[in-house]
Amino acid sequence: MVYNCLDRYRFVLGLRVVVCFTLLPVVEVKITFVGLIQRLVGRREEAVVVPEETTLGGLIEKLVARYGQELGERLLENGELAAHASVLINGRNAMTEGGLQAKLSDGSQSQVEIVVLGPPLMGG
Repeated sequence: MVYNCLDRYRFVLGLRVVVCFTLLPVVEVKITFVGLIQRLVGRREEAVVVPEETTLGGLIEKLVARYGQELGERLLENGELAAHASVLINGRNAMTEGGLQAKLSDGSQSQVEIVVLGPPLMGG
C-alpha cells in the first residue's frame, strides 16, 4: 500500500513549509489502451494514482475528463459499461466483478493493471 500526503503549504522566510494533515491510502493504476481506445487517447499506456477505494466508474470518469466525452461514449452505454467495451482489472473481466462499481484494488496491492479494449475496429 502506498500513502499519499495531502498537504497545505505556506511560504515562511522564502521556504515552502508543508504541513500534512491527512494520509490517504492510494494505489497506482497502470492502464493499457488497446484498439480504437488507443487511437482515441493517443497513447498505449498510462499510470495514474487514485485513492484506494476508487471504482472502475470513478477511473473512467477521470479518463473522460482528461480525454474527452467521446471516450465515455465509447465505453459507456445507458450509464453502464458498454457490452462491446471489454475492461480487465488485473486480468479479470470487470463485468463479472461488478461493472462500474468494481473496486480497482482489494487493498493488498499497490499496483493495479487495467486493460481497456473498446468496440472492435470495423472496415476493410
